[in-house]
Amino acid sequence: MHGILPEDDIDYINDTPTVQEYKKLRRVMKIMTNFYVGGSKTKLEQAEFFEEELQKVTLDEDMINAQLEAFKSFPIHPKRRDYEIELNEELEKLLALKKKFTTKADEYRKLHIWSNGIVKVTKWLEAGLDDYCVNHLKMDLGFQVQPKPELGKEEYKSYKEGLDEITYNLQESQDFFCASLDGRLRQYHQMEKDIIVSQIESIKKFPEDSPRRAHILSELEADLEYVSKNMTEDPSSLAKRKRMLEMHSDFFKVLRWYREKMKVLGDEYGFVDDDKRTEEEKIKSAMSNQVEFMTNFKAEESPEIEELKKLNLIH
Repeated sequence: MHGILPEDDIDYINDTPTVQEYKKLRRVMKIMTNFYVGGSKTKLEQAEFFEEELQKVTLDEDMINAQLEAFKSFPIHPKRRDYEIELNEELEKLLALKKKFTTKADEYRKLHIWSNGIVKVTKWLEAGLDDYCVNHLKMDLGFQVQPKPELGKEEYKSYKEGLDEITYNLQESQDFFCASLDGRLRQYHQMEKDIIVSQIESIKKFPEDSPRRAHILSELEADLEYVSKNMTEDPSSLAKRKRMLEMHSDFFKVLRWYREKMKVLGDEYGFVDDDKRTEEEKIKSAMSNQVEFMTNFKAEESPEIEELKKLNLIH
């Protein structure tokens, strides 16, 4: 018995969904797929940006090396020495930039490849929903679905791992948005700001004509401006965080439903999960350093937070 269901509450999806619940699954899956498709596109753009920057730096590096090579046909002339000092200093800075851009390009390229795999899983889940409901659960949705071939062991394992990975990644993301609303993210940023300010104060004790002082101070002030901007909590940004938390909460519930269905299929196929880690261990392994560190802070109390608790958006 399903009883009377709220029109748009994803919490009410049962093991064998009604047509109404099926539509909820459909809706959330479409949003989820588009969410990851958009994320994959962004990661690709970020990878390509740093790859282009890397090409520019590499070109400049080649140019400097060509200049240094041209000096070899000349004796150690004072002018040659002056040029070489300048060029080697410039080269050192370029190599630092090259290392940074190489790391970033590689990071975003790997994230893009990872997110493509996630998109593949979400599209597979979305495409398989009709098949599962009509042919496996024998639901009457008013249309027929051509049964999909039974998954092979490796294929099942691949999709299950992808589904688990999405779930743990989403849990981490959900934890972040919880922290952004219950005050822990603000505390995290405040500590970050205090660290930057302490660095600025220590640097300012040295002579103003120091090139390093000017360079480092400029970077620290940029960091301070960035973290201060992140600490801004106007009503629109808080509303956006709440919407994101609500969306992630729906995603998480739907993924949990899918994981339960995959487990049923796995039991039927006789598949055994080789990953012996606990759920807590799996979730922790997906946590970013930032989210993991924020567990050290205590959630604040406010009427807004109490309201979110009543909605089961934060705990």
